[in-house]
This record gives sequence, structure tokens and C-alpha cells, in this order.
Amino acid sequence: MSTMSPNRSTFYRRAALCFVAIFSFFLQGIAGDYYVYLTDGTVRVFPDSCVLKKFKSRKDRILYIYPIVGEPFKYSLDDIAQDTETPIRNLPTIKSFKFNNKYNYQVVTDAYGVFTNDSSCITVEVSGIGKRLTASFSASDDNAKVYIGDEEVVSTINRLRYDSDKVLSIGYMGDSILTRFENNTYGFKPYRKEYALKVIFLTDQATSVPRIDINTVGGVNISSKEKYIDAEIIIDGKGAFPSMTDSVKVRGRGNTSWSSDPNAKNPYRLKFAEKVKPLGMTNGKNWVLLANKMPGSMLTNAYGMKIASLIGTPYPNNIIPVDLYVNGVYKGNYNLTEKVGLYNNSVELDNEKVAALLELDDYFDEEEGQKFTSSPYSIPVNIKEPDFGVDTTMLTLNIIKYRFNRFATAVSLGRGITDHVDTDYLARYLLTSDLIYNRELFHPKSVFCYNVDLSDNNSKFVFGPIWDLDWGFGYTEIWTSYFNRNATKDFFANSSGLQQSKFFCALRNEPKVARRIFELCRDFVKNDLDELCEYFEDYYLYAKPSLESSTSAYPDPTNYAVQSVQAATWIRQRANYLLNKLKQEMRMPGDVDDDGIITIKDVTTLIDYLIGIAELSNDLNADVNQDGVITIQDTIVLIDMLLNK
Repeated sequence: MSTMSPNRSTFYRRAALCFVAIFSFFLQGIAGDYYVYLTDGTVRVFPDSCVLKKFKSRKDRILYIYPIVGEPFKYSLDDIAQDTETPIRNLPTIKSFKFNNKYNYQVVTDAYGVFTNDSSCITVEVSGIGKRLTASFSASDDNAKVYIGDEEVVSTINRLRYDSDKVLSIGYMGDSILTRFENNTYGFKPYRKEYALKVIFLTDQATSVPRIDINTVGGVNISSKEKYIDAEIIIDGKGAFPSMTDSVKVRGRGNTSWSSDPNAKNPYRLKFAEKVKPLGMTNGKNWVLLANKMPGSMLTNAYGMKIASLIGTPYPNNIIPVDLYVNGVYKGNYNLTEKVGLYNNSVELDNEKVAALLELDDYFDEEEGQKFTSSPYSIPVNIKEPDFGVDTTMLTLNIIKYRFNRFATAVSLGRGITDHVDTDYLARYLLTSDLIYNRELFHPKSVFCYNVDLSDNNSKFVFGPIWDLDWGFGYTEIWTSYFNRNATKDFFANSSGLQQSKFFCALRNEPKVARRIFELCRDFVKNDLDELCEYFEDYYLYAKPSLESSTSAYPDPTNYAVQSVQAATWIRQRANYLLNKLKQEMRMPGDVDDDGIITIKDVTTLIDYLIGIAELSNDLNADVNQDGVITIQDTIVLIDMLLNK
């Protein structure tokens, strides 16, 4: 074995150093990150850890950048605005992040993101039920794009599920950075500032739903629907919602749900002296504790109000499950919710003196002077507000009666209803009732509508807020029927046939309303149905301990774990049945883009679908020749239709 002499070893080391020095004169080594700004306004970033060398060929006018492994990246010098080791512009940053309760039903109070000291992590604690949310955020540059994972998001628009940690990032469109991937290859990924986003749902950490204790003065029973009793209320949010203690007036409420037996699972009305925010909800004096006492009904109002919120009915109530104790006695699972009314925590108004809230209800239980029967249709109308004996108002019974009857007359004549009712909100209300199969609509019972200014002849009636949803979801007066029946039944065709039912059927069949119902149903199935089914599970899992305690204390044989799963199956079946039925009703062969008219745009939409670059909102209309399949032949027939139009 031979060994190299010390002198020869030194010589080779010096020769190698000399070679590197000479080679480095031509190949400029990168001492730090390198930024190549292109003439199209984007930048390519080459981290020092990923790059071996760079080389500009003056002859070929090419910039070569060599990754540690792989072929060099090449850029024409004509396409480079500037290349530098000092960035010309910094990455944009996220300035604020929150979940605003305005855009997130059941998030009772705004949830603000807290940034760590090095601004690499954002933590948000959410007080609310449901894990699919819409984020509100601001950036240091309005031109920057924001992403959660790989999906671009827009403030107050996108809805994503935040049940796991996310990567929130921000950068400029087209910017990229050289990256070493797991397979030891090098390539580009978007160049962005990243934040670890952690959303903490306080309901996940709670072991029970909030507890409400109502202790009446002297321990007297709550045995009247008319007389208020003074009491103390203690609300323990159990770590998921804010807690509070206050004085309150309480009385019974409800019709079939009310019992004179003070030991029954009765519903209650709460009235505070000043506006309060129980469990963090919007300030208000008037609140309701729903008992959901019919066996099988303890999920119906929560699930129904979520549907109402997704479809966009006006002012859907929040539904928060609670355990209620009255004078120390456990009363079971209840829902704390807003009382429907002309209040800032229900229907918001600018001027209550000219507004009216009506309840179409066959109980017809308001005092004389606070109710009337419509002509035509003989609809029983309770004037819930104003209370003429108490409220300051510019309205009279005759004014309200005249305006509603004028609306009902337009419905009976089949023309001009758009002058009297907000057809968009009407479509949302009727679609929600149809999806829920809300049988109370046709009595009618608990059907609310309001008008914000009856002193203005152009002011329209608005249907909503929707209320009392325990006679829906397949219910046929048997507890096992919830989420088991009527999923594929025609709701309006199965109305009672009474005059009142004819009123709602006529509203539903008005062409503009029917068209809007179809559009809303189509959007709901496409965009919201998955979120709804997620919410069913989220709500059940949070309420589960309370539901189990309640069914033990008060007879209810329902297995709510099973029912929550059945609910998702039922609503998917019902929504898709309804959409297909509406498609048939709205069928207009040739109207491929589903905008109500047939134009050359329908031809291009159909061609785009056939070559695989577009989807169809109503595939029945794309089957122009109605042979059961969509082919190029439909395009030919459609063109012929246009030529002979």
C-alpha cells in the first residue's frame, strides 16, 4: 500500500483551491437567497440552501441557476427585470383574522385571532356550534392573495371546515420559491408567508351544555302563561359560552306544549328589565326556553334553524342547548333562543312606529282589536306588534288589515304579488318549509311575516322569521316518524286543500317565486348540503350528554344518536328529491345555462360541457331533443332552434 507524501498532498490541496477560485470567477456562487424579478411582475426565489451556483452567459443571454440536484433553471436575460440578493419587495402579511358572528350562524360572539410574538401562529377560540366557518381578515396589501392550504380564500366569502389545524398563507399571484421535496428533487412552490392557524372550539372542551338555574322568589311554581313571576337566573356557560347572573321575570308560553302542571317539561318566556346577552348572544330583553317536549323532537328546532340560516331566510334564531333547573328541580334539555319580535336581537328595524309583525295562526288567540281574518282566504292573522294598547305607533288595525287584504287579493287574482311581497325572501321561506316538510304552514301556525313601513304603500311584506319546527322532518304524530317519513313526498301537493293552504300554494306557484325556489334549491344542494349534515353531527355531539340526561328524566324513547344519523340521510334524500322535482317543473329544453332564455350562449355552454370544460346546472335542459342522453345531436337541434326562432 502506498501513501502520499506530505508535500504532494499539500500541492493537490493548493491546486484544488486554485481551481475553485478560478471557476468561481466565472460561476458566481450564491452567498444568500437570490431573487429573480421577471418582467411579468412575478419573482422567483432561490434559497441558498437549495442552490449550488448561478451563471450568466453573456453570449447566449441566459441566466443559469443550478440546484444542488438536477438540471439548471434557465431564464432569458430579456425576461428579467432585476436579479438581486436583496428583495425589492417584502412578502405581504396578515394584519387581522377573526370569525365574525355576522357571517357565521351560531357563533354567538366575534372570535378574534391572537398572533404569537413572532407572528408565525394565529390562535382563535370560537364560542359556537358548527365547525364550518367564514373567516374575516385583512392584509397589508390589497393586491395579495390569501390561502388556507392550497385553496384561495376571500374575506367574508369562503366557508371551510376548521376541525383541524390549517396553514394560512399570503403572497402575490405567480411568485414562487425553489424547494427541496421529499423525494430529493427540486421544484417550485408558491412563495408566501405562512401562519399556523389553530382554531379552538370551546364546545369541544366542554363536558356539558350550559346550565340555567331559575329560582323564583319564594320558590313559587311557574303555573301561568299570563302572569310573570320574579326570579333570579344563573347561567353557567360551562366554559363554552359566557356566564351571567341577573334578575328576570318568567312565565309559561306555548299552546299544545304548555301544561298547567308545574312539574311538566314546560316551555318558558323570559323578560329582563334591561337588554342582556345570555350565552353571548345579541343584546335583547325577551328570550324563550323551548322545551321540545314531544318525544323525538329535541333536535328538530336546532336542525331546522340551521337550514333556515343556510337558505337565507330573514333573521333565523340561534338555538343553544341547555340543561334547565327550576327551583333546583331538573327540567331536562331545552333550547335557549330569541323571542321573535321587532327587536334588535330578532327583526332589526329603523322605525318601529310604522312597522308591524303578524303571525298567521289558527289559534287566533290575540285580544279583539289585535287580530283579523283576511279577505280573501280567511286567514287568521294575529297582530303581534304593535300592541295598540302599549306601543307608540302610527298604525291602526284598519291600516294593517287593508294592506294585508290588498296583498291577499293580488294572490287570489294571480297577478301583481311582486308589488306586495318580497319574492326573494318568500322563496327562501317556502323552500325552507318545503325542505323541512313543515306541516304547520298549512294550518297555518307560527307563520310570521312583517312589514317595515306600512305608512309607505311601496313597502312589502317579508315572510319570516321562521319558527316552531317540531311538526316537520317527516313527523306524523308518532315519535318514530321523525326523519323516517315524507322524504320524497310533494309538500304542496299534500296540503289540506283549505283556503289557507290555497293561499300558500298560490304563492309557491307564482312564476317568479317558483323560479327563485329552484335556483335556491340548486345552490343549496351544491354548496350547503354537506355543511348542514356536518352541523347535524356537530350539534348532536355537543348536546349528547344533555339529551341522554333529559330522556332519562322525562319519558322519551328516542335514540338520538341514531336519529342524528337518520337526519343526515333524510335531508339528503329530501333535498335531492326536491331538486329533481323542481328541475322537471322548470324544464325548458335548450336553456342550457339555465337563465330563462335560449340564446347562442346556450350553444357554447353545451359545447363546453361536451368537451369536458363546463358543468350543467340543469342537465334536463341540455337534453334538447329529449332522448335521454346529451350528445352532439343536441347541439345540432339547439342551433336549428335558434336559426328558426
